[in-house]
Amino acid sequence: MSKLIKRLHHDLKMPGVSAVELRKAERALGVLFPGEYKDLFLQSNGAQFGEWTLYPVPTGQTFSLDIVRQNENRPAGLPDDLICIGENLTGDKLCYRIRKRFLQELVFRWNERSGIAKYPSSSLGEFVDRHVPKRKTNQAYRIGRFTVEGTKLITTDPYYGLEEDTELQLILSNVKSGSWTAATIYTEDEWVKQLLVFEGDKKRSGKWHRQEQSIGVDSALVGIFDLTAYRQNHAVEFEAVVSSDDQAGIVSFGAVSTSGFGDGLYDVDIQYDVSRQIVGVRVNFAEDE
Repeated sequence: MSKLIKRLHHDLKMPGVSAVELRKAERALGVLFPGEYKDLFLQSNGAQFGEWTLYPVPTGQTFSLDIVRQNENRPAGLPDDLICIGENLTGDKLCYRIRKRFLQELVFRWNERSGIAKYPSSSLGEFVDRHVPKRKTNQAYRIGRFTVEGTKLITTDPYYGLEEDTELQLILSNVKSGSWTAATIYTEDEWVKQLLVFEGDKKRSGKWHRQEQSIGVDSALVGIFDLTAYRQNHAVEFEAVVSSDDQAGIVSFGAVSTSGFGDGLYDVDIQYDVSRQIVGVRVNFAEDE
């Protein structure tokens, strides 16, 4: 598997292309792609890393910005020995250099005002590592707030109905109602490591209690919801809620995230206040080593 795939968020990964489609693109451009580039595109046709977007390879689908069209309509002043493979939000180009039909592994940044940046990256992977910031691991990133109106929460794959096998869902009672905050913690490779919700504005210190029952996931999504509202709003398209770089989002009655490592069984921890009401819930997709 391409190392670059690990830097792609779930919702930004596209179906890969075939080796035949890669060869057609090479013939159209008159070049041979580097191995790292081909490995990535066999797994995802085009990719977005931070502000940078790699152009897709032409397939049966219609793309307005595929790599062949982009290099047929080259910007003025772009050196003839550069092939554009992507761009950022300000229009800077990401390029490979041609050497006797072979595209070098070196990656160059170019723009119309200043030309080629002084220091190229040794590979596409190194460019992403150097120029696309990673999230700090083990740091909670707030994704929003929601309301708990009742006294029960459900932790579940959001596509499970309440009439289904409840052994894969966890219903929590004696929950403190009010305004709750949702946050996510990420792994070093930027997968969601933990979905965390807590009552109020500030996460409390104190002990977390592991629940005996794990939750099951089949859709690669996990949610923590006000139980009554979840019953009434089960038609929500939860995949649209997580279609962001955060890989997570909120609805008015809860929070949902991708389950960092896909389908499976995951542990749930809860936190109490001094009145023994539940004021925190977290789902763990990866444990600390």
